[in-house]
Amino acid sequence: MTSQESYGYNGKIVYINLNEPKVEVKELSRDIVEHYLGGVGLSAKLTYDLLTDEDYQKLIKNPLNELNPLIFATGPLTGTSTPSSSRYSVTAISPLTGIWGESTSGGFFPLSLRKSGFDAIVITGKSTTPVYIILENQKVKIKNANSLWNKTTYDTIENIRNENNNPKLRIACIGKAGKNMVKYAAIINDEGRAAGRCGMGTVMGSKNLKAIAISGSETIQYKDKKNLMKTSKTVLGIIRTSFGAQFYSHYGTLSGMDIGMVYGDVPGFYFTESEFPVEKITGLALKEQYPVLSYACAGCTIGCGRRTFIQLDGKEIEINGPEYETTVAFGPISGIFNFDSIIKANYLCNQEGLDTISCGVSIAFLVYLVENKIALKEISQFLTDIKIEEIKWGNEDVILKLINKIIERKDIGKVLAKGTKEMAEVLNVDPELAAHVKGLEVPFHDSRANLGQALSYMTCCVGANHCKGDFYLVDWGQTSYMKIKRDDPLKISGREDSVIYMQDMANIYDSAVICSVPKINEKFMSKFLQASTGFDSLGSVKKVLLTGERATNLKRLISCKLGCSRNDDTLREINSNPLKTGPTAGVDAKLIDNLKTYYEIRGWDWDTGWPSQKKLKDLNIL
Repeated sequence: MTSQESYGYNGKIVYINLNEPKVEVKELSRDIVEHYLGGVGLSAKLTYDLLTDEDYQKLIKNPLNELNPLIFATGPLTGTSTPSSSRYSVTAISPLTGIWGESTSGGFFPLSLRKSGFDAIVITGKSTTPVYIILENQKVKIKNANSLWNKTTYDTIENIRNENNNPKLRIACIGKAGKNMVKYAAIINDEGRAAGRCGMGTVMGSKNLKAIAISGSETIQYKDKKNLMKTSKTVLGIIRTSFGAQFYSHYGTLSGMDIGMVYGDVPGFYFTESEFPVEKITGLALKEQYPVLSYACAGCTIGCGRRTFIQLDGKEIEINGPEYETTVAFGPISGIFNFDSIIKANYLCNQEGLDTISCGVSIAFLVYLVENKIALKEISQFLTDIKIEEIKWGNEDVILKLINKIIERKDIGKVLAKGTKEMAEVLNVDPELAAHVKGLEVPFHDSRANLGQALSYMTCCVGANHCKGDFYLVDWGQTSYMKIKRDDPLKISGREDSVIYMQDMANIYDSAVICSVPKINEKFMSKFLQASTGFDSLGSVKKVLLTGERATNLKRLISCKLGCSRNDDTLREINSNPLKTGPTAGVDAKLIDNLKTYYEIRGWDWDTGWPSQKKLKDLNIL
């Protein structure tokens, strides 16, 4: 992109091949960003252009093949005056699911990435020894990381800053889980913010890449900075007075615990119950039991993050969290209602880089099997210093032991580190008991509490992910989109198009790249994007929504080339069979007719699951 074309962008992409190693800087294509913005949309396009049919066949056999492109990216709104705009995306073919994988994270690292002089970092190949990448003043260096390879994420960040005599370096890195290639290893930045889902940390580990460190100072020009600031002021006023923002500000994402219980949204005991003593694990309970401070990513006025202080091994430790999903992951989903053990589990996952959702669901699956006397013989052969009778609901000590086993991939941890889909295969149990979609563990907004969320899980581009179409918020009244239809959460027929709308809006946020928590509506998103880039293609709500739809379909196309089909768009029985008690008793989340309607609206082929040729051509993907 020339300087006249690069409003809203750095205009450059850096390609790093760790095999040689080789660093190459290329211009960012104006045509591509007009169609895909940045973030996950841009990364999907770059991935699609990089991979050949032969590459797809290699990745089907082994997603951790060194040709798997790992891409860190920002977008045209990252780091602007747009509220909550400090966010980045990281994408690759997921080692957990074998299809398209993506995650996002906030904090302060995204600003440094934005100011690095590059809009995306594309990493391929595999280093022969552990390394880390450092970007300073548009210069890329690849440094030896042998001394860091076994260190925690916290120690890695401190050591890299000390080694480079630069306390201002912002760093994203992996811990032992990534090094040992646990299939759901996370990338940790800013001492506790996580790009958690889909095993992006595993891909880093497979490339012998310990960390990326950035010190950025580049400036970006915007087409209409005055209008960008004006729109920001208007939207900030709306956010600050909204009930949702105030709730998040006071209690963080744990504010969803109370309201969720009313709807039967919070699952317990491995998705088999929705009633339990929730008052012990709410945002208020956390504040009453521990010193808790709010944490805000750069430029955020909400501050939904928590910084909790706890005594651990005789020392006061500051922990980033716990968030709602993590609290359920190491709490009620395994029958635990004690913040002490939840916080310790959270800290351990942050230290060593684990996705708390996949980790918690995998452990709860094991407990469920033992409690129901399923596959005891198969499980026992993987146990050494843990007795099978210790694996039971509410055993806090064994949960922490199992997390360590997973990190080290030892004993039963070797099985748990594979995720629930492969656990069912290894232990030879009914696959309908494994709580996943497309291999990605189901998060903790129960599918029976909101059938729109269930349909979103089923069809999501990465598998079950509440951040890629958080439809439960629609029926909680926390969205203000123009064409969304709010109704009874236990009814979804006639609203399949609203599920699609939410998914496409999520793609717009993750391509822009900004946080989805403020739920900036499509009218304001169009104004922000137009002011940043000046692109005529973003000058209306309809055109902006096309970019979200285009990203959805391109990612689906990539996954289909990797073997994804309509048969993968399903919830297992553990997440769809009716519960016997609670607010959702009797609700069945098997939505085959709604899935058919969804396919018709999307323009996807019912027999294969692929986007139709007409749809791909209409969206200018082919």
